[in-house]
Amino acid sequence: MARARALLADGVTEERLEAIGRLLVEASLEPGFVTEGEMRSLHGSESSFTILQTDADGLTLMLSSFSPEAPTPVHDHKSWGVACVVKGRDRYTHWEPAPDGGVRVLYEKELGAGSFVTWLDPPHDVHSQQGIEGDAMELVLFGRDVTKTARNYYDAETGKLIRR
Repeated sequence: MARARALLADGVTEERLEAIGRLLVEASLEPGFVTEGEMRSLHGSESSFTILQTDADGLTLMLSSFSPEAPTPVHDHKSWGVACVVKGRDRYTHWEPAPDGGVRVLYEKELGAGSFVTWLDPPHDVHSQQGIEGDAMELVLFGRDVTKTARNYYDAETGKLIRR
């Protein structure tokens, strides 16, 4: 967390988030760094998470598990983030708000262990994820404690927005 904070001392940029992604890859390879504690339901789906650390300024490190059963709903976090796959494979879909109020796919990536994605603050934080052929485990670093913020969930087919 201290190393990530130092990288962000002069602000959040795509380049600095990429550097944090490399830090997460490095940390995930350290024996005992990633431990599966008690996981809680994530996005009302088969996916789950546990908070590994939250600092007073909101910087939050989470361990998440994404099920292959169904993708997470399309959602935001109201924060920039870096997600690093530590086990399994993940289908990450990045969405963007559409002019009509809905969302549309910006890009999709398949990620394996040691791969990561980054996103900037809203409106650049809309995405969905799904494990491929098994659960995908990720370390995710957020700029704020996303468990204390209402999120937007989007129905990609109807464009309907739900705040929870």
